[in-house]
Parts: sequence; C-alpha cells; structure tokens
Amino acid sequence: MRAEDLLQTHTLWHRDTVELRLTGELDLATIPLLQQAADMILSTRPRRLHLDLAGLTFCDHTGLRALHRLAHQASAAHIHLHLTGIHPRLHRTLTQHPPTPRPRGVVRLSGRACVA
Repeated sequence: MRAEDLLQTHTLWHRDTVELRLTGELDLATIPLLQQAADMILSTRPRRLHLDLAGLTFCDHTGLRALHRLAHQASAAHIHLHLTGIHPRLHRTLTQHPPTPRPRGVVRLSGRACVA
C-alpha cells in the first residue's frame, strides 16, 4: 500500500492563514507527505497555520515527533500554529508533552472531538 493511500493532505488558503487537513494515518510511512505539505506551506510564510487533525485515524510516536518538528519549524518561521480537531487521547498526549515551550504561546490546541 502506498503512503498516499494511508494519508491525504488538503490545503486551504484564506488570506494570510493556511489550513492543512490531515485524513488517515500519521506514522513512519506517511510522515514524508506531511513534511512535503508543511515545507510548501512554510515556504510561503503565512501568518497562521491551522492544522486540522479531525480526520486523523491513527498517530504513532513517529507521527507525534513529526508534529513536534512541524511546531518547531513554524515557531522558527514566526508562524502561529493552531491544532484543531484533536482526538481526546492525542490531546491528552500533546498537553502532557507540548510541541513547543508553553511561554512562547505559538501552539494552541483545540480539543474538538473527532472520530477515530
């Protein structure tokens, strides 16, 4: 099975904000798809990036590391990252181990429930 069959990325642009929707599984096989989409978005230097995880059905530890890496990339580029549609279990994990230091306030989590 190809990575594209396991994870789809959808990018929506609205002025200086980009929404990246992930649908499927985020793991070792699909991280390159997330990174490719993130690199393209970050290169355009939007003001805000909304990462919608409502369609994420699976996320392993390598997927968590990829989210942390994306948070650090966004922070370094002075792009506000907002995670939405987070499954309660993933929200709990990210809250216990936030992607960026809390004082910066760059990453915000929205605990909207999603189907997993």
